[in-house]
Amino acid sequence: MKFPTLAIAVALFVAPVVDAQKQGFAGTIAKDHNDFKKFESMSEADRMMEVTKIAWPECMTGALNDAQACEKHINEELAAMNLSSPVEALVIYTRTPESPTSNAWVIPLGDDGLCEGKYGDGRIWYDFEWCVDDTSSPLKDSYLIKKSKKLLPASKWSIWKMEENAKSNFCSYDSSNPYNNGGYYRRRLAEEDWTERKLQFRDPPDDFKRWLLSDIDQWRLEADKHVGGDFETRCSGYGEIDKMVKQVWENFSPDEGCQRLPELNCLGLSAIDTCKMIKEIVRYPNDKKQNIECFAQYQPSSPKHQQIIEDLISIGQTPKTKVVIIANATTKKVLSEPIMKGPLAQVMAK
Repeated sequence: MKFPTLAIAVALFVAPVVDAQKQGFAGTIAKDHNDFKKFESMSEADRMMEVTKIAWPECMTGALNDAQACEKHINEELAAMNLSSPVEALVIYTRTPESPTSNAWVIPLGDDGLCEGKYGDGRIWYDFEWCVDDTSSPLKDSYLIKKSKKLLPASKWSIWKMEENAKSNFCSYDSSNPYNNGGYYRRRLAEEDWTERKLQFRDPPDDFKRWLLSDIDQWRLEADKHVGGDFETRCSGYGEIDKMVKQVWENFSPDEGCQRLPELNCLGLSAIDTCKMIKEIVRYPNDKKQNIECFAQYQPSSPKHQQIIEDLISIGQTPKTKVVIIANATTKKVLSEPIMKGPLAQVMAK
């Protein structure tokens, strides 16, 4: 989706074309005589857009294939472009067990807002080992709970979508829902009861389903407290809910020590229902006193990213334009071509 210049009130400094070419922003703009004639007939504003970069492939090779060198190079070129709206390069390193957001379990979403997994088959997994000191003490300290999620908040767009959906009471179970028991089973049945009963039942019994899902409406109403990133309120089907319950049942008994968490299948579940499945399985904090946290995001190629920008502009929350540099945390090598993302990038790509 491309936005007209006036729609987002962005103006570009119009520099002489010769100056722009000297600064190295002109690509091959005149492969033949016709191309040159086309360029010559453009307005000064269109010419500036034509010669202004929105990608930096040179960061993929040579001395610039280093996060800091690439960042410096891009910031210098951005400054030379004299753009009226500020744009900065942002380095995002791949996560390691020591990363401040290493406690996030990523939930990849499809265009419909439902979980589809990293490769479209519903499979999701946590990237590192989860190390638990004491399985008998869930995190209860409010300060530690907030600290655990501080770097993984729900986006402004997600909160806005939640408010919009709440107006129509979207996706709320009614009294006909067989799992809606007003929290009765949550109060009556304790976690240790299920750990013992797993030895008796291969499949989750009905009272386990009621216990697990009795507070699901409240989770959905407070989704931003549980899920970070970009997501929408979506309804999981009863069949998908049953699969979610079964996966919680099969993985319900956590162990102390360091372990790989189970691979799960979230296909067809909403972000919040996927997060509930994850958090019901990983009920105990790690040895850093962090809870497992959920972070939802649309696939990189999803048109949702453009829609999010458009929605934020429409509600007066225009996002910043940035050049994103993805780099390896260990080697500092740039892993993919840095690309400008945001409203200004949409205009400049016109």
